[in-house]
Parts: sequence; structure tokens; C-alpha cells
Amino acid sequence: MTSQWPQTPPQQTPPQQTPPQGPNPHGLPYPPPVPQPKPDRPAPVDVGTAAQLLWVVAVLGVIQAVAAMALVVGEKSTFVDELMTNPKVKSGEVAMTRENVEMLFYVGIAVTGVLILLLTGLFVLFVHFMRKGRNWARTLLTVVSVTMVVWTVPVLFGIGSDGSSIALAIGGVQILQAVVAVGAVVLMHRKDSNSYFSKLPPS
Repeated sequence: MTSQWPQTPPQQTPPQQTPPQGPNPHGLPYPPPVPQPKPDRPAPVDVGTAAQLLWVVAVLGVIQAVAAMALVVGEKSTFVDELMTNPKVKSGEVAMTRENVEMLFYVGIAVTGVLILLLTGLFVLFVHFMRKGRNWARTLLTVVSVTMVVWTVPVLFGIGSDGSSIALAIGGVQILQAVVAVGAVVLMHRKDSNSYFSKLPPS
């Protein structure tokens, strides 16, 4: 029986390298280890539910705005007639035809729609930051929600409504929006929510 020569040495696992300690060959200390970022703390159930309610508030606000613009468009002739009877227009001091007035009317509707979309997007952005635990966003949303409730009080008594079906529908949406906003505010200020926004450990 013959053996192979030279014999192949058995494979050896390389020794594990330990991180260098002390100064490096150039006389400079090694940089400290980079701390790993801590994972985001999950939002409590109350905060998540409040965010969902505020999204509903945003959707109801868009519905209310669209209905209000539809009501205004339906009364276009009345607005145009009132503007055409303006003394400056009638006297010729401001040269405007009825076609110009109608064009300005539609431009105003379009600008209003863009502003509503921008404000709604800003509101949803605040909701996002609130859900991430930003206390300033919670404060802003609380102020906005309380303002909605104050504006809704006259609607409960029918003040400012002409009694039309669209006006009644707008009032109903506004009341529902205020009720949902109140629920969101209550959830944002409960015990677990306060601990979350104050960066305290969960109870």
C-alpha cells in the first residue's frame, strides 16, 4: 500500500479576526464604532385610530368643498348679474363684458379648488407627522379640529343656510366632520398617547 507524497495537509479554518485595539501603525486611534439607529417605536392604538379619523376628516372636507363649489356654480348667473350691476362696471370705469365676468368666475372657482387640495394635502402631512410622534403636529391638529367644531355650532341652529337640499347636505357633512374631529382629539390626548408624544416608556 503506497501513500501519496507529499501528503496534503488537512484544511484548517482561519482564526477569527478580532477588531484591532489600541493605536494603529500610524499612531492614530481607531474610530469608535458607529451606533446603530434604534427602530421607531410603534404608535399606540389610540394614535393610529386618531390618524384614521383625521383622514376621514380630510375626505369629508373635500366632499364639503366640492358640494359648496357646485352650489356656487349653480348660482353663477346671480353672481355675474350682481357684478355686472356694480356701479364701476355700469359706468364704464371698468371695461368688462359679461363674457369676461364669467371667465373670471370660473378662474376663481379653479383657484379655490387648487387651494382646497393644497390645504388638504398639508392637513394629511400633519397627520403623518402626528402618527410618527411629533407633538407639534398633534398641537396643530388639535387647534384645527377645535376650530372646525366652533365653525359648526352655527350650522347646528341652521344659521346661514338657505334651506336648499345642497346646503342641508353640506351642513350635515360639516356636522359629521366636527364629530369625527372631536373623537380624534380625544384619542390623541389619552394616557397612552401622551406617553407616546412625550417619549416616555409605555405604561
